[in-house]
Amino acid sequence: MKFFNKLFSVRTLVILILLIEITLFVLAAIYFNEFFAEIKSAFTFLSLFVALFIFSSKCNSSYKIAWLLFIIVFPAFGTVCYILFANKKFTYREKKKIKPTREALKIANASKESNNIVEKIDKVKDPDAYFIGRYLNDCADTGIFKNTKVTYFPWGQDGWKVMLEKLESAKHYIFMEYFIIEPGVMWDPMLEILARKAKEGVDVRLLYDDFGCLGTLPSRYFLKMRELGIKCYAVNKLRPFVDIRMNNRDHRKIMVIDGHTGFTGGINLADEYINEKERFGKWKDNAIMLEGDGVFGLTSIFLSTWVLLSREHIVDFSPYLPSLYAKEVAKPRACSGYVAPYGSFPFANETIAKNIYVDLIMKAKDYIYITTPYLILDDEMNNALIKAAKGGVKIKLITPHIPDKETVFELTRSFYKDLVMAGVEIYEFTPGFIHAKTFVIDGEMAIVGTINLDYRSLFLHMENGCFMYKCDCIKDIQKDLNETIDDSRLITKEMVKSSPFSKRVLRFFLRMFASAL
Repeated sequence: MKFFNKLFSVRTLVILILLIEITLFVLAAIYFNEFFAEIKSAFTFLSLFVALFIFSSKCNSSYKIAWLLFIIVFPAFGTVCYILFANKKFTYREKKKIKPTREALKIANASKESNNIVEKIDKVKDPDAYFIGRYLNDCADTGIFKNTKVTYFPWGQDGWKVMLEKLESAKHYIFMEYFIIEPGVMWDPMLEILARKAKEGVDVRLLYDDFGCLGTLPSRYFLKMRELGIKCYAVNKLRPFVDIRMNNRDHRKIMVIDGHTGFTGGINLADEYINEKERFGKWKDNAIMLEGDGVFGLTSIFLSTWVLLSREHIVDFSPYLPSLYAKEVAKPRACSGYVAPYGSFPFANETIAKNIYVDLIMKAKDYIYITTPYLILDDEMNNALIKAAKGGVKIKLITPHIPDKETVFELTRSFYKDLVMAGVEIYEFTPGFIHAKTFVIDGEMAIVGTINLDYRSLFLHMENGCFMYKCDCIKDIQKDLNETIDDSRLITKEMVKSSPFSKRVLRFFLRMFASAL
């Protein structure tokens, strides 16, 4: 499996493209020597055209600069990489297909039945919740909800056990959307339940990312699922050198049972996420379970993706409202606070995932806790953290000590010095790899979801998160992060100053192309 993953990794494809380019240039020089100047001019013209397109686009400035530099240094190679791997937008056909669903979703969120209470929040007493809720409601097609119990699972194995129980209780529908699925201790019992429920008449739908599962599932796995009665699609099916969206992956992790119970967080459906298989030491991940009105946010995110892949046009969300089947389960205890599940598309102009993170950093008054497996920041995010730290906000940022990707690990460490010197406390989780993506702000606001602090999550991937405001579970999240810090080593100023020269040079060059990695 490891060899298969490396064989079909993006890095391998990039190297292959580079070799093809070198080969073409050598062949052109040998066999088409008289036309070599014309061929070179054609590549130059194409690179100039792509560079002008990048310059005029609405994407992030750091993202533009990295790609422009890449194309200047490697004109043909950089151009081909941009066409294959860079951020793309919704096509006209996709916009036309998803528009009725988005309009119906806005109507559903505005209805009394959905219990979206963004307009009921006091703008003066709760300005943070109001403005974030307003933004998510308008830009992410989701609302901000009350009457939602949130349970936090500090480890993947804790969440997995409850997932199995809730899947067994499903009577009407199960929706699942995951980046990685791999047969084993975690997935096999889930699949058995899904197949059995499908035979019982439960509407079971599954989305998985084709690239994310390249080394874990057989080709065309969705056909096997359909034979079991499970409605299934592979998102962005991999077609190397043809499918220009192959780099825009579905990185979401969503599970919805009968509309009243939902899960999200960092865990995929593979054994390392529940520590049944050791890959990079102890695997630290998390998940949350929503029960109540807020589950509709997760449902709507899933269905918005579903309509892009299926032939369905969902214009009526009433069959999916949490209240429809809530009476069939025990009513969750009364809970405080608000939740706002949200999703982000790489094909839209709005960088929702990044905007929410920056907004939370800027709203912090006392402290910020962050966990992320990858730390690849653009200037705005980097400056926001530095400015907050210099302004007296105590920031504790937790990253892995044992990496899953050496190159990305060195790139992550390249950001340490500026942050540490500004007063940010960075901790590396020494027992292994921390995969959780978590924000806690002043003990009142938090996010748990799939969004890493890197260019891929913030600009290229389909992601989802759950914003929480004054929810009871935030104290559980903070307790877990404090315990994680106890198992981590603090990165000191002396450590970042004494990095070997070779490492500093490597990190400098990696930073130049950070947004393209």
